Amino acid sequence: MCLQRKKKKKSFLLNFMADLALAGLRWAASPIVNELLTKASAYLSVDMVREIQRLEATVLPQFELVIQAAQKSPHRGILEAWLRRLKEAYYDAEDLLDEHEYNVLEGNAKSEKSLLLGEHGSSSTATTVMKPFHAAMSRARNLLPQNRRLISKMDELKAILTEAQQLRDLLGLPHGNTVEWPAAAPTSVPTTTSLPTSKVFGRDRDRDRIVDFLLGKTTTAEASSAKYSGLAIVGLGGMGKSTLAQYVYNDKRIEECFDIRMWVCISRKLDVHRHTREIIESAKKGECPRVDNLDTLQCKLRDILQESQKFLLVLDDVWFEKSHNETEWELFLAPLVSKQSGRKVLVTSRSKTLPAAICCEQEHVIHLKNMDDTEFLALFKHHAFSGAEIKDQLLRTKLEDTAVEIAKRLGQCPLAAKVLGSRLCRKKDIAEWKAALKIGDLSDPFTSLLWSYEKLDPRLQRCFLYCSLFPKGHRYDPNQLVHLWVAEGFVGSCNLSRRTLEEAGMDYFNDMVSGSFFQLVSQMYCDSYYVMHDILHDFAESLSREDCFRLEDDNVTEIPCTVRHLSVHVQSMQKHKQIICKLYHLRTIICIDPLMDGPSDIFDGMLRNQRKLRVLSLSFYSSSKLPESIGELKHLRYLNLIRTLVSELPTSLCTLYHLQLLWLNHMVENLPDKLCNLRKLRHLGAYSLFAKF
Repeated sequence: MCLQRKKKKKSFLLNFMADLALAGLRWAASPIVNELLTKASAYLSVDMVREIQRLEATVLPQFELVIQAAQKSPHRGILEAWLRRLKEAYYDAEDLLDEHEYNVLEGNAKSEKSLLLGEHGSSSTATTVMKPFHAAMSRARNLLPQNRRLISKMDELKAILTEAQQLRDLLGLPHGNTVEWPAAAPTSVPTTTSLPTSKVFGRDRDRDRIVDFLLGKTTTAEASSAKYSGLAIVGLGGMGKSTLAQYVYNDKRIEECFDIRMWVCISRKLDVHRHTREIIESAKKGECPRVDNLDTLQCKLRDILQESQKFLLVLDDVWFEKSHNETEWELFLAPLVSKQSGRKVLVTSRSKTLPAAICCEQEHVIHLKNMDDTEFLALFKHHAFSGAEIKDQLLRTKLEDTAVEIAKRLGQCPLAAKVLGSRLCRKKDIAEWKAALKIGDLSDPFTSLLWSYEKLDPRLQRCFLYCSLFPKGHRYDPNQLVHLWVAEGFVGSCNLSRRTLEEAGMDYFNDMVSGSFFQLVSQMYCDSYYVMHDILHDFAESLSREDCFRLEDDNVTEIPCTVRHLSVHVQSMQKHKQIICKLYHLRTIICIDPLMDGPSDIFDGMLRNQRKLRVLSLSFYSSSKLPESIGELKHLRYLNLIRTLVSELPTSLCTLYHLQLLWLNHMVENLPDKLCNLRKLRHLGAYSLFAKF
């Protein structure tokens, strides 16, 4: 019996990993391809446009049925290979189209006229003006040398779409049946303007127990040792450890007792320098200036803490194994040591083994238990029945009964209850809720997350996966994130009416907040910050591993050649220079943390190799002037120089005709004369050195 269970579990895991691989690719066969065709139509012949449109109309509406059939057949591998080829062709066509649009913008900037009559700005306007001559003009376009590569790539895209018809026949699917793609994000979602009053279920007793400990008097032994007192919340992922810690952290009794409260997410690997800086930022409620010397940084933290009578430090998501380095933890927590009383450390962890430096006795470890069934059901229903009231009492009764059945299968995982409930509340339809009961093993959080993810609009799926570029515990600024999504081309430009891309992108973000993919954690000045649960982060990472990569380990020797979005989370890029320069398809480089070396020569190498960059966010570029070769980045839309020492901008910056956003530091005094040539530039600002990443 035990052997059978193991085989069944292994089979489930293999199928689930295959489902994840498929889910990470399926956006490529979505209506996103239609937007590419709409933009490319100005450069293609009428016949080719019509042929690809016909293929789209016959292939893409049926593709959900193809995926569902392939998942249950021996042809899954063929489908995955087809999706990868489609995705690569989509990327290549997008790059080539980008180059053609750049040539048009360049021509407009030089002559204030179009390269070809009607080929400027909006392709819809051009089509209207040129409608009587469109057929004749399309033949002329095909003869242009700069269009031949695009036409060749669109031919390849057409051939790949044609293969999908063969795949449909291979799976024995009848012609004509379709499944609709998930609905697009709503046009307007109320923006959260204050910290959430989200109800916490079933944890009042645990909260009071922890608060009592934190408010308790310091023992004579603790006072004499100059040590702090530690307490740990331990449990499986998704059980609500962080939620409980936040419940305690924001309790009025805690706020009144402690002069300073600090919250830092450790996640996976302790980085003494970075996490020390984050404690300072949390204590001072602002960004910590760049300090390379760890001793200076720790002395600054010690001084801050000694000014307070009592402090509380929360270390969220601590990972520690017996093989890990205890010395690092002792060094990290050294500034907390003081003769003053009232110093407390609260830790959340999946591991029962904790660093000795945390000073947590065994009796001070709270092993988080499952919620009471009644409380868990209340949590699920709180999210599933939020929104508009159900006036049909018969429907309400049926949904209530189905909710009980779903809750029983969720394995007492609060995260799964929140995400699945938030998704079901969008469609209070009994058929949809019954379908949720047919999902595989709902006791595994990833199963319900996968189902909820697949219900997202394909554009939102890409935006969600992109968030895996940032480390666990990262505080997302919605405005920052939306600017990045727009620059990457993730925000649909069709049917905007009079709304901006940024407004549409903010709808995407708010849609994911209401679906519990993000959680509001703090507000600073006029800005709100959100976090993503570490299991959701793991989920996004597992789906995006072919496209997104976080460089956060100095031992990394290879990065997959398919990666197009890279974030840098190491102290030095010098040793990674060779592997980064081999990523010829790279579209994104974001420096999360300040670099300890001057990456000027590394940046010059990037300009020679990463010609497809759309987003470039540097951190402490050591030269005072950007090289003229920055003008070679024809695709660039987003350039962030705030955390650099750049004070002089080259004239070639004015040839970045696709540039939408340019953020400078306060040292830049003059702008190049021809900056007005950048007709697509919508955001230009200068900020202090520590304002934005």
